[in-house]
Amino acid sequence: MSRRRLPISGAAIILAALLLVSCSGDQGASKSDPVAGKKLFAANGCKGCHTFKAAGSTGTTGPDLDTASPSTAKVMHQLSTPGGLMPSFADKLTDDEKRNLAAFVGASNASGKAVTAPFRPDSKRLADCRDGNFECLEQAFANLTFNEGPKPALARLQTMSTTNAAVAADCHRIAHRMGSAALSRFKDKVAPAFIEGTPVCASGYYHGIVERAFLGQPTSKLGVVSRQMCTDSRITNQTFLLYQCIHGLGHGLMIYTGYDLPLSLTTCKSLGAEFDKISCSGGVFMENFSSSYGVNSKYLRKTDPIYPCNSKISDPYKVQCYGLVTANLLRTTGYDQKKTAAGCKRSEPEWVSTCFESFGRDVSGIAGRSAAKARASCHLSGSEQNESDCLYGVVREITNSDAAPGRAGRFCEQLKKGFRSRCFSGIGSVMSAIEAGDTLRATCRRTAGRYARSCYEGAGLQAPQA
Repeated sequence: MSRRRLPISGAAIILAALLLVSCSGDQGASKSDPVAGKKLFAANGCKGCHTFKAAGSTGTTGPDLDTASPSTAKVMHQLSTPGGLMPSFADKLTDDEKRNLAAFVGASNASGKAVTAPFRPDSKRLADCRDGNFECLEQAFANLTFNEGPKPALARLQTMSTTNAAVAADCHRIAHRMGSAALSRFKDKVAPAFIEGTPVCASGYYHGIVERAFLGQPTSKLGVVSRQMCTDSRITNQTFLLYQCIHGLGHGLMIYTGYDLPLSLTTCKSLGAEFDKISCSGGVFMENFSSSYGVNSKYLRKTDPIYPCNSKISDPYKVQCYGLVTANLLRTTGYDQKKTAAGCKRSEPEWVSTCFESFGRDVSGIAGRSAAKARASCHLSGSEQNESDCLYGVVREITNSDAAPGRAGRFCEQLKKGFRSRCFSGIGSVMSAIEAGDTLRATCRRTAGRYARSCYEGAGLQAPQA
C-alpha cells in the first residue's frame, strides 16, 4: 500500500495513532447486557413465540429470528412501540431491560455477520422524529446527508447535539449512518465522502463511510479492499484524514465481520505501512471495547476487564489495546473512576502507565470542559507517576478534541510544577500530527512559554540553538 512519508516515526507513530483517537468517555456505548437479555427473553415468553437458536427456542407464533436477523435497533424499536401482533412491552419492561433484550437478540444474531445494513434513502425528515426515536433520527439525518450533502447535515448534527437530548444520546450512531449515506451519495467513492466530513460526535461519520464500504465484500477480499480504501491522494495528503480512514478500517472490519477480533487484526496486519497497521488495530480494539452498535464482543471477559490486552497480543498492537482499555474498565465498574484506576494497576507491570494514559483520555471526555473535574479524576490514580500518566492522557485528548493547543496549554499551567513539563510534551505530541516545522515551533513557544523545550520534545523536534 503506497503511502506518503509522514513526519512521525518509531514510537511517535504509536503515540500519533493513540492520540488521534477521539471516542473518549462515551458512557452511552455498550451499556447493554446481552446475558441479562437472554434471561429476559425466557422470562417474558419470547421462547414460546420465536425460533431463535441462541435462546434454544423453536416457537412458531412470531417471526423466526434466525431468519429475520433483526438489528439491535429494530428490536429496540419493536419493544418500545406498541402495535401489531406482538404483545406490547413498552410499559412492561424498563428502558434498561429493553436495551438488554435488544442486545441479546441483535448481538447474538450478528455473530459472524455484518451488524449494519446498507443505507437506503426514504422520505423521513427530522420533523418526523419529534418523539426522539433513535431509529427515526438516524434515518432522517442520513436522508439529509444524502439529499443536501455531508457538510450542512453534519453542521445540523453538531448544533442539535448540544440542544436535543435524544440527538446527543445517539450522536455517534447517527454520525455512522450519515457516513453510510454520504458514501451512497458519492456513488461508493471514499475520498470525496471523506473530504466533505468532520469529526463531530467522536468521528462516527468517518467510521460509517468505511463500515459501508465493506458491505458485500467476501471475507477473502477484506485485505485487498482494506489496502485500497485509503490510497487516494486527497486522503493521504492530510494526516488527520489519513488517520481517520485507517482507524476507521479497524471499526469497519469489526462491524462487518460480526466482531471477529482475530480476523480483523489479521487484516490490519496485512496493510503495508506500520502507521496503517497500528492505526487500524486501534480501531479494532476501540470497537471491541465500545461497540458502535451495542454488541457485547465475545472477546471481553466480565471477570477480567483487562482482557484481551493481557493475552498473547504482539507489540506494537498491545499498546493500542492498553491505550483504550479503560473504556471497558469504566463500563465494568459502573463508571466508578476510583475502581477503574485501581483496575489499571492490575495490568501487566510494563503496561500500567499506558493504562493510566487511557484513563486520562476517558476521564477527559467524561469531564467535558471542566479542567477541575479532570484533575480530580487523575488524582484518584494513587501515585504521582500514575497521576502524571493520567494528566498526560487528559491533555492529549483536550488538544486532539480542539485540534488546537490553547485550552490544553491553560490546563497544563494549572497543574503542580512537577506535572507541567510532561503535560506540555503531550501538547507537542498531538500538534505534531497537525502542524510541522517552524509553524509547530512557533505554536510550542506561544503555548508553552518556558516549557517550550518540553513541547518540542513531545513533537519530536530539536530545540533551537541558544
